[in-house]
Order: sequence, then structure tokens, then C-alpha cells
Amino acid sequence: MSVVRTTCAYCGVGCGILATRTGARSVEIKGDPEHPANYGRLCSKGTHLGETVGLEGRLLFPVIGNRRASWDKALDLVAKRFRQTIAEHGPDSVAFYVSGQLLTEDYYVANKLMKGFIGSANIDTNSRLCMSSAVAGHTRAFGEDVVPASYDDFDAADLFVLVGSNTAWCHPVVYQRIRARCDAGAKLVVIDPRRTETADEADLHLPIKPGSDVALMNGLLAHCRANGLIDETYLSRSVSVPDDFWDKVGEERPVVGGEGL
Repeated sequence: MSVVRTTCAYCGVGCGILATRTGARSVEIKGDPEHPANYGRLCSKGTHLGETVGLEGRLLFPVIGNRRASWDKALDLVAKRFRQTIAEHGPDSVAFYVSGQLLTEDYYVANKLMKGFIGSANIDTNSRLCMSSAVAGHTRAFGEDVVPASYDDFDAADLFVLVGSNTAWCHPVVYQRIRARCDAGAKLVVIDPRRTETADEADLHLPIKPGSDVALMNGLLAHCRANGLIDETYLSRSVSVPDDFWDKVGEERPVVGGEGL
């Protein structure tokens, strides 16, 4: 039996997996111990990837009105409904929201259908929307959508600060790497109004009032500057700081448990 080295497509961690075909529609899945993202670790979704190969519970043919139909009849009906909707309401009355697990070629075909034939730009994907806030933050901070870190940094970190993230649930493989580093002496701080599984295991949990995270960050900046922890030379050379910025960062106060922090 040949082993196929590939990548889990469930989330952005990109864990390496080893897939061994064991039958016509059965695959044995293991984590790839040589992959730099997970080093053999897998979460529950990746572990059960083999269960998605079978045909159980899948729609294997078109159905119209709870009755089996031919592909030609089903496609004609979809095209007819599109034409009717566009004729009555215009092309912008149609929108596509597609999966984050599609291949590049699949995205191309979906965009060609939407923009080239239907005539609207109303198409978006989970792969973009789920990262839209991070993209906006990276663009404002660094001038482009770039991630300024890598998984290798986990093994050298002394402090992890998670803001509004329940990493133990959302990225369990990454969280395992964080915990391994914490077992070696690193500290974990979680800033989150919720009491999550990640917060339960943190060295410090700040359950701030929703919406006061900016005030907390400004307060941390003011504290660092007051204690000489700011690299003023770097700031003046590389960061655009408004003239009255430092006068305002200490004005807001985040709230923890109903009292000012």
C-alpha cells in the first residue's frame, strides 16, 4: 500500500498528513511527523479525514422535488431560475458564497461563472472573510497583508498573548505547541471576556469588558513608555505616530469584572 503525503484542508494551520489507501473508498490517516506545521499531531477533524472518503450520506445524483432527475434536467432548471431572477432583479440579485476548502482551479471556475457569465462581482469565500479582520490589521500595521511570524517562533517564545482567541478549540494543533512550550517555562496570557478552555489553562486571564481591548492595548503602551521599555529610535524611524498619540493612550481604561484595570 502506497502512502500519499498531503495536507489537511480543514483550517489554515495546514497540517501534514500521511494517507494510506486501504480499500476502494477507505483511507487510513496519520499525522506526518516530518511536517513543520504539526510534526505528526492532528486534531479531531484531521484524525477523522478518512471518514469523508466514503459515499455514506452523500447526494450522488440530482434531485428535483424529492424525485431523482437527470443532470441535464437539473442544470436546465438552475439556469432557468438564474435567468428569471436576473431578468427581474438584475445580476446583482445573485450572490455566491463558496467554501474555504476549494482548490485554486475551482475558485477560478466559480469566479468565471459569476463575473463573466452572470455579470456580478457578488462572490466571496470563507477563506477570505474568516481572515478579513487580520488582513485589515496587518495592512494598517505593516502596509501589506503579511503574517510577521512562523510556527518556528513557538519553540523560542517566552510569552504568549492570545487576544479573543479560544485557540484550544479553534486551532488545537497550534495550541498543543503552545502548551508544550509553556511546559518548558513559557507563560500564557489570555485576553478574552469569555471563560474558555484556553483561558482556564492560562497563567493570567484578563476577562475585560467587550470593546475595551483598545483601551487595554493603549494602557500597555503607556506603561511601557513610562518604564522606558519603548524603542524610541525604532519608533521614530519606522512608525507613524500622531503628535498627540501619547497624550491620549492613557485616557481610556479597560474594565475587568466591572472595575477599571
